[in-house]
Amino acid sequence: MLGACSSDEGSGGLGFGFGNEDAVEQGDLRSTIPYEVELVGIDAQESDLLSALEAVSTARRLQSRPTASRAGLQRRAEDDIERFQAVLRSNGFYDGQITFDIQEKPVVPQSGNENTELSENADAGDATSDTANGAASEDAVSPADTPTPLVLTYNIDTGAPYLISSVDLVIVRPDETIERPATDEELVRTRLQIGQRATAQPIILAEQYGVDVLKDQGYPLVKSTKRTVMADTARKTISIKYAFETGPAANFGAVTVNGAEQVDQDFIAGYRSWDPGEQYSPEEVRTTRRDLAQTNLFDSVIVKVAGPVGENGEIPVEINVVERKMRSIGGGLDFSTAEGPGGNAFWEHRNLFGAGERLRLGMDVSSLEQGVSAEFKKPQFLERKQSFVADAHAKNNDTDAYKGSTIDSFVGIERPLGENWSASLGVTAEYSDLTGSDSPNEEFYLAGLRGILRHDNTDNPLDPTKGTRFEINVSPYMGLTDQDTGFTSVSLAGSQYLSVDKDGDYVFAARARTGTIIGEERGSLPSNKRYYSGGGGSIRGYEYQKVGPLDDDHDPLGGRSVLEVGFEFRARVTESFGIVPFVEGGNVYARSEPEDISLLWAAGLGFRYYTAVGPLRFDVALPLDKRDNVDDDFQLYISLGQAF
Repeated sequence: MLGACSSDEGSGGLGFGFGNEDAVEQGDLRSTIPYEVELVGIDAQESDLLSALEAVSTARRLQSRPTASRAGLQRRAEDDIERFQAVLRSNGFYDGQITFDIQEKPVVPQSGNENTELSENADAGDATSDTANGAASEDAVSPADTPTPLVLTYNIDTGAPYLISSVDLVIVRPDETIERPATDEELVRTRLQIGQRATAQPIILAEQYGVDVLKDQGYPLVKSTKRTVMADTARKTISIKYAFETGPAANFGAVTVNGAEQVDQDFIAGYRSWDPGEQYSPEEVRTTRRDLAQTNLFDSVIVKVAGPVGENGEIPVEINVVERKMRSIGGGLDFSTAEGPGGNAFWEHRNLFGAGERLRLGMDVSSLEQGVSAEFKKPQFLERKQSFVADAHAKNNDTDAYKGSTIDSFVGIERPLGENWSASLGVTAEYSDLTGSDSPNEEFYLAGLRGILRHDNTDNPLDPTKGTRFEINVSPYMGLTDQDTGFTSVSLAGSQYLSVDKDGDYVFAARARTGTIIGEERGSLPSNKRYYSGGGGSIRGYEYQKVGPLDDDHDPLGGRSVLEVGFEFRARVTESFGIVPFVEGGNVYARSEPEDISLLWAAGLGFRYYTAVGPLRFDVALPLDKRDNVDDDFQLYISLGQAF
């Protein structure tokens, strides 16, 4: 502490600072000695070590404040020796030797002609000038007055690095003390390996990892007490001994909720992932905190044990929350040359009855469809993490494939099935009154089941850079007024994202979709239940629903099976802009299985402007299999979020 707080050169005289060299102005070259610093002897592969040495060097740090004497520079170097020794030890070099040397920097002589000319000028002109003015200027600095720069060279011999030879644990429990070597599993958990270099950071971090290991065994109040590191200079090894006091083992006790004002406390406590009386586990604490944070009801969630272990062997748990605003509104705009301008708006309440019930009302308007929707979700329904879901949609349709109105509704259960998997199952009822090219003025009343299995481990819903999405949808329908009507729709869709670099600026993305309808011929199916392809959400470059069978007027008929594929390379060129070349292909078939695998292909180039909520997308696509009198030369698409 004293060394760090004192000046580098000290003070002279009687101690009043008259001799303090730091008081000399830096610009006075007659009072300070500039110097350079060199570190030699470090292996070229030890670049991190060299950077650490330079970072702690006092001589390097104060190089812009030259010393007033060689002795001052020597004191800086002596101070660095201790700092360098600490850095070497922290990097596993316990036998390092450091010396330093201070020499004058070699002066490069000037050419003889220049010296002669200067000498002649000095003899003739300067002498006359001094005589004329009566005296030479005292502020003039001659080469003889300028001190010769110094070179401070540190010679560093690191020696052989020390290796970890053993890791032992001293575990003090309320009823016993155990001293033993760490198991292979414990070494993995603490990120240590026998034989690795004995650097400081992994050794220090391993102590906290050891605390986590014991917490996983049911000791919520465990703490580390003493870490002992012994060096064997003969074998060049380090032995480490960690000591822990576990405190009593505990089970989960009562849960207290703090900070809840609008959200029901029992609802919040119901998010605990453990059963009452279950052995304490920090993983369950983390799971509960994560699940509560994902409800979008809170700005902050803290889950922690509170207080000592009770006589019953249970430890209480506190859940501290800060609620967020429960209502929100939003909307968006999009445009494509095939579908024209479109927009959507929504209003959402995330805590309708005080237990996280979410109600979302929406409206979508475009030249092809106009509709309203309502979605309701009640979490923690009957079981933890199980939700009751219901939705309804009413639309007016005016597409080339069909015109008229549709109403559909769904009521069911949604729940997770392991990590990144979820499923929903329920009943649906639908009404349609549509006019199509091969189904004029037909009404359908349908009832059915809907089962969906999903997998999603992507990192961003609007702009994923890694992970996979996968969905299987099976929906059997039957007619309510026409008992002979019955069919089953099965579809599979998925996408894959692979980042080329660690920052996710360059991403390969691919998608595929296939589907089939079993049980009815195409002419007996409601027009809106058939498969269609083409447009911004499927195959860019072709008009909306125009890929597949067409009638004599080039209007789409739809089909009983579909196949689509797409590939993109997403390159984020700058922080705000990116380009996306893409290729997509697909087709729709009249039968429930494709007659062949012939696809209509399209290619294009997209531009992205990255915003806080997601990328703004602008795509230009060309049909590679352009059909006469059917397809345009190109299509444009503008919307928010990636294409898939």
